[in-house]
Amino acid sequence: MKTVLAFFLTVVAVAAISSFGTLRWAAHRTAPPALTAHAWLHRELALTPAQHAALEPVEDRFAARQRELSAQLRAANHALATALEEDKAYTPRVAAAVEMIHHRMGDLQKASIEHVFEMRAVLSPAQGDKLLHLAEQALETNP
Repeated sequence: MKTVLAFFLTVVAVAAISSFGTLRWAAHRTAPPALTAHAWLHRELALTPAQHAALEPVEDRFAARQRELSAQLRAANHALATALEEDKAYTPRVAAAVEMIHHRMGDLQKASIEHVFEMRAVLSPAQGDKLLHLAEQALETNP
């Protein structure tokens, strides 16, 4: 039961940060339709042009890391699907595949949190606090 709970909490935490802006937009309908959650976040933080420029390489690195980790998660999901299809029972191989998914999801969660703190280093103290507050709200809103 703990494994299932940890799995869902990890999924929610990763999705919460990236979906918070979209959910807020849908609730308040103040953002234009083309505004992404990421762009919304940048607008909410009132980034200066210099901060925006400083964050570009941070965002690029995170996007590459996120693509890499997402591919690993898809591969782990595929391995689980194969194990389920072939074993047709909760075997040690199925359990190992589930654990691998948890590890990959954890890696993605860690990368997301590291990204928040890497972004925070570029921000003013007030902006950094707001970023953390928005992340906290996202996690509380989508537990």
